[in-house]
Amino acid sequence: MPNRPPGFLSVIIATCAIAAVLRNPGPARAESAREEFNRKAETLFHRNYFFHQWNETDHVVTGEDWSLPPWVKAAPYSGIQIDSQRVPADFPARIQRAVRADWREIEPREGELDFGKVRTAILHASDGGKRAVKFGLEASVWATRYFRALKDPAIERVTPGTAPQWLKALGVPAIEEKPNTSIPFQVVNLDIYHPAYHTRYLRMVEALGRSGIPQMPELDLCYVHLVSPSRGEEGTGPPAGDPRRALYEERLRAWAAAFRGVEYKLCHVSGAPADLELCLRLGMGQRNGFVEHYLTHTQNPMLAQGVDAAGYLVVDERNPLVAENRASGDENEEYGVAHVTRFGPIETFPHRYHESMLRVLQMRRNFVWAEGGPWLINPPLLHFVALELGRSARTAPDAWCYLRESVVPDRRPGAAAGAVVAVKNFERWLYQRDTDGARTAATERVDVPEQMFEFSKAHRFDLTARKTRATEGPRSIRFGVDESFLAGGPHAVAVKVTTVGRGSAAWVLEYLRADGSRATRPPVASDDTGEVKTVTFILRDACFPGIGPDGLDLQIRAVRGDPVIRLVRVIKLEHGKNP
Repeated sequence: MPNRPPGFLSVIIATCAIAAVLRNPGPARAESAREEFNRKAETLFHRNYFFHQWNETDHVVTGEDWSLPPWVKAAPYSGIQIDSQRVPADFPARIQRAVRADWREIEPREGELDFGKVRTAILHASDGGKRAVKFGLEASVWATRYFRALKDPAIERVTPGTAPQWLKALGVPAIEEKPNTSIPFQVVNLDIYHPAYHTRYLRMVEALGRSGIPQMPELDLCYVHLVSPSRGEEGTGPPAGDPRRALYEERLRAWAAAFRGVEYKLCHVSGAPADLELCLRLGMGQRNGFVEHYLTHTQNPMLAQGVDAAGYLVVDERNPLVAENRASGDENEEYGVAHVTRFGPIETFPHRYHESMLRVLQMRRNFVWAEGGPWLINPPLLHFVALELGRSARTAPDAWCYLRESVVPDRRPGAAAGAVVAVKNFERWLYQRDTDGARTAATERVDVPEQMFEFSKAHRFDLTARKTRATEGPRSIRFGVDESFLAGGPHAVAVKVTTVGRGSAAWVLEYLRADGSRATRPPVASDDTGEVKTVTFILRDACFPGIGPDGLDLQIRAVRGDPVIRLVRVIKLEHGKNP
């Protein structure tokens, strides 16, 4: 990954034309935009699947290295939703299949409920247990209007909704939502908190529980939908004090009762902390739909996410969403021509995908919808994620630390209005902490477009590596291995260090042996080309005595200049080895 997308400013200027066409397309101009997008996609993305092969020797490769030992298999409770034609038959993930149903079809006339088609569809999608199955029962939309262009009120077509038509005769009002600002459509919803709607919806959910569908072993997770201006029936619950709040909570309790004994399969679509507090108490999981904006929810304790006093992004492993491996998912599929207006130039898509996929793992997710178009953005990273989803520290094949930094609004309790915080690192059971003698500086800037809304407006960039500060005295970058992943020793591990060539630096990897002595591997020199390389060390006698994120288990020590380090991975070499 380059330190900055090539020709970034000229890219924005060039793609403004594409964005304008997508906002106000005539047939010829829209086709031209698609052709231009596809021409660039041919050079940025991939049509063929490939992955990084495992090599259990000391070696160096160009670029990042996402390889894992061949004994690593996908976790039993995990899944990736992706077009099976885009990946080979031996793709390592449990491929997830979506089964979508709507209340309008299930109950075409009041009181005539039939879940038979849903059961059949789940069984078909499961393919005898080979696939993970995601179920969504949508129910709020009256219709969706599609316009000729943004800000053009002419309706080009209308698609039918998911709410039963007979509800209108009971006086349930329709609500015209605000038109979408990046794609020309408008959702018309029914008022889901109207008494006539609410009572009948609860009756339908109760019937779903009696159908036995929640307990089907073929069903892995089920979305608990709400209502929103977006397609997909997402949204959040009414705020505290709103009279509709009690109805919203009754709705969630009805779903938990329908899934009694398997509440962990439920994925509530809200990410609001107040909603999630009840969701977690009821035994549910959660699903987001916008991990493409990879810095959202960095300060959401209900999703086990927080920023500590030093700015490090931390995970509360005690949160039941994580500790109990409940259904926990996200969607990372928006990488097509229609998403330029929403996320910025196509040239920024590979970086966004890279950050989003690693954030999925940092959040300890177990299900993800990967790229939905005809392209593969980063096949080796996709392969890696497929094998990592749904792991705990005890069952994970590796631990890693991505040494990054971004500035976001500070939403921690007590933060001043307008305050920002530099959020440090994406970590997965391998921790880097600055301390005396081991202080680092974030570096390797990658600019992001203005559509990436979670960034501080004055800091629209990611810093994607850290370097030592040898000229100021500190010469090391220290790492602690989570004790639940590996503790004590000796252990056989591979350590992979991804570097960026800057300043003709040199460094060594140091670790501890069981007798307490420090071992040092031969120096690694880097050139000044900016090239990314990954160095692999095979350690057969590594000991990890450190305690907590501040514990010292490994360190990279500069012997010349300031080495720039992007990613460090510690990989178990012994199948099933745990503390």
